[in-house]
Order: sequence, then structure tokens, then C-alpha cells
Amino acid sequence: MKYKIYNVIYFIVLVIISVIITGSFFIRNEFPVTTFDELHFYLTNGVGNSDVNVFLDAIKTCLPYFLLLMIVFCFIFFDITCGRFSIKYHSKKRSKRDRRVKINKFIQIYPFRIIYKHRFILVSFLAIISLVIATYNLDFVKFIQNSKLKSEFVDVHYIDPKNTNVTFDQKRNLVLIFVESLETSFFSKDHGGQWEYDVIPELYNLTKDEDATVFYDKNKAKQLNMINGASWTTAALVTNTSGLTFKIPISGNQYHSENFMNGAYTLGDLLEKNGYHNELISGANTEFGGVKDYYTRHGNFKIIDYHSLDDNHLELDANEKNGWGFSDNYLFEIAKKRIKELSKNDQLFNLNLVTIDTHFPDGYLYDYSVRNYGTQYENVYATTSKLIYDFIEWLKEQDIYDNTTIVVMGDHLSMQTNYFDSRGIEERYVYCCYINSAVKPEKNNNRVYTALDTYPSIVAAIGGKIEGERLGLGVNLFSADKTLSERYGVKKVESELSRNSDFYNKKILGKDFEEMIRSESDE
Repeated sequence: MKYKIYNVIYFIVLVIISVIITGSFFIRNEFPVTTFDELHFYLTNGVGNSDVNVFLDAIKTCLPYFLLLMIVFCFIFFDITCGRFSIKYHSKKRSKRDRRVKINKFIQIYPFRIIYKHRFILVSFLAIISLVIATYNLDFVKFIQNSKLKSEFVDVHYIDPKNTNVTFDQKRNLVLIFVESLETSFFSKDHGGQWEYDVIPELYNLTKDEDATVFYDKNKAKQLNMINGASWTTAALVTNTSGLTFKIPISGNQYHSENFMNGAYTLGDLLEKNGYHNELISGANTEFGGVKDYYTRHGNFKIIDYHSLDDNHLELDANEKNGWGFSDNYLFEIAKKRIKELSKNDQLFNLNLVTIDTHFPDGYLYDYSVRNYGTQYENVYATTSKLIYDFIEWLKEQDIYDNTTIVVMGDHLSMQTNYFDSRGIEERYVYCCYINSAVKPEKNNNRVYTALDTYPSIVAAIGGKIEGERLGLGVNLFSADKTLSERYGVKKVESELSRNSDFYNKKILGKDFEEMIRSESDE
């Protein structure tokens, strides 16, 4: 009985070891730019509201390797009997007649008895090795170092928007479109991108529009640099609209709070104070990752997502559904209806749209989707490109267009990194285009910038004048002032912001930080 219990314990430990090894290699190969910050956030913040296909795809990919490891481990570490068998026994002392004797015996299958004898030590060693592999693959050491190392970078460079003088000679409506995983790699090489042909020609042509402003370094494909703390959707939405990267403690379990980043003063807060109606339409469930909490706390946004369609008297055709919520096509149809309704009022509006169709793995195709390219992922991006372009062309025909600024930008780089690595693509940039800005840039080329700079740039684009040209950690790109990335370099900024900041924890997270630390202690 005792040996059976030991065998069960060894089996469970080997299952855990196999999961750690296969899972960490899967993450490293599939998402090499993914940080432990990001993984931790997804695992502790609303995973249940995400598309289950993402996790099923991971399981499907890992399962063969997991089973192979388990077969090898079982073969080596367990006493496996295959039944009885007969052998011939020969003895020189007996007569020839008596030499043939049948012996019943169990055969044991494992290559080395010494392994079975010392399997406790060997299994323990394997467990240590698996943790070392996972630590390396997930860059966990760097995460811990950054969590422990402190930086005063935020304290020194943060400009509190709440205490900054922002005035408006004119005010414009804002339509801010966050496009899931939209990057300029899909531009053709002739246009500075990484593809042999244009996958998103409409979005490239949008950058050449007479009303468009694009900030870039060397060519129009080298636009916004992605940094840690802005590399997944929630973090990107926060960073682009607050001038702060999104960083919660390692033990910050399920960050859903009515005081979400209480110390931040965001674009939503600023526009609400200036009389704007704030509204968010998302193709994904906004409960995921605290998106709803952030937009509710900062700007009192009206929110329309999959779970609030009925409340807004909207009907969703079954063909427009996907694993996260609803299609980009349906999102833009809702946006058109809402813009028509909002246009009837005298109140200015800030309408944020968040698409989802281009989410990994491979995105979502529908009956109406483009199918001109060799892979599903290309066709998905081509479809979303056309939908965005058509929506903007529709918006240009509306009476409110002259008094409306549009910003189209990716939230972050695609997480389907192996798709780009297999093509030898190394330099990748997030798409960002301002349309019908209230001001012209003093300099739009040879710029190096990140999502931190979006907040003050949008304020300027809709007619705001910012004292000092800075909000949060961002700089107004329409001015000639240097961004933090231009002053220190992207890697230096990223490194500093990855470290622990007492200012951020106490002033931005506030009581929520204390609650997260307290939860860790209780656990």
C-alpha cells in the first residue's frame, strides 16, 4: 500500500514537471516578446473572460510533447510488469531429460534498476531542472530583479495632468480606434514594411491622406515603439490614455477595483472635466483584465460590449459572433449608429473603439472576409484594414467630420510572434495615424516615441494647449520637445519603468496596492 501511495506522488510530480517544461517552451517559442508581467496579469486577471480557443490551441500544441515526456518518465521511473513468461532452465548436474524446466516469473521493464532504486533523488533533480528551464524561458529572474530593484524615474519625470494647465481654443470630437495587434510589418517592403506585398493597403494609404499626420523614424513603417507595461490590451489602453505604463505587484490577484489606478488622471478624466461625453465600444468583453473598471473609474464612460448589447437595444447576428465577443464589422456598425445619435446633441463626444478580429491565434474570418492571401492571418488583417478605411470614409461624409479628430492605432504588436520570426522579421512597430488634427506638427519625421506619448498628443490633436507640452510621462508629439525615448533611448526607458516605483505604488495605485500586498500576506 505504501508503495502505491509513493507511485501516485511520483506520478503527480512528473505530470507537473512535464507541464512546466512543455508550457515554458511553448510560451518561449510562440510568444518570445511576452514578459512575465504580461503572463502574470493574464493568469490573475479575468482569464475566464478570454477566448477559450487561445488556451485550447496551447493545449493542442503542447499535448503531444507532454505525452511523450510522460511516456519516457513512466518507462524510466516505474516498475511496469508485462505478465508471466516461460524460460528453459539448463543444469549440468541433471540428466538431459531434466534440464528443461518451466519457471513462472514477472518481467520488469525499465532500462536501469539503479534509476528505480534512487528515483526520489532523480525526480527531485528533474523538478529543479524544470524550474530552471521555466525560469530561463519566462525570464523570471529579470522580473524578480525588476520587482525588487527600485527606480525614481517615474518620480522625476511624471507630470501630473490634474495639476497641468490645459486650455482649449477649440474643441473637437474624438474617435479613437484601438486595433488589436495592428503593426506596420504588414506594409510592403516598398513602403518600409516587412512583407513582399501590401496586406493592409488601405491603412497604408490612410497614412498618405491629406488630413493624416504620421510620426515616424526614417520611414513611415517605423512608428510607435512597444514597451513593457504596454504590451497587452489592458496595459496598452491604460498607457495610451494615461501616460503611465500598467504595472501591478506580482501578487496582485484579479485587479478589479472601483478605484482602478486611482491616482492617475487620464484622457477620460480630462475630457469629462471639459464637458465631453465619453463612450467605449469593445468587440471583447470589457470585464477581461479590468478594462471596464478602468473606463468606468476614469471618465465615467458609457460602455457597450457583448454583455451590454441587450441593454442598448442591439441585436447580434450569430454570424458576427466570435470567441471574444463580436466582429469588427459589427463594431463599426454600432459605431455608426452611435455617432449619428451623438451628433444630434450639442455635447462633444470622445468615442473609443476596440477591435478584436486580429487577435491571435490566426484571428477570425467571416462570410464577407477577404480571401486574397495565402494565410488566414493575412486575410483577417486585410479584412480589418478595409473595414477601418470604409468606416473613416463614411465618417468623412458626415456633417461632424470637420470638427472631429480620428486616431487609428494598434494596441500592441501581434503576440503571434512565430508568424513573423519564420519570415525573418526582427524590427516591428505599432501602427499609429492621426487624421484631421486641429494642429500641424512642428516635426513628424525622425521621431522615436512610445504609447506614453499618445495622451498629450491626442489632447493637442483635438485642440488642447498643454503648458509644458507634457502629460504623465508623455510628450506632445506635435511639439518639437523630445520624448523620454528620444532623450534616453527606448531600452533605458523600458528598463527604468520595469523596476519597482514607490511613487507609482503609493500615488497611482494607492490603497489598491496595499490591498494587493495584504492579499499576498493572507495567502
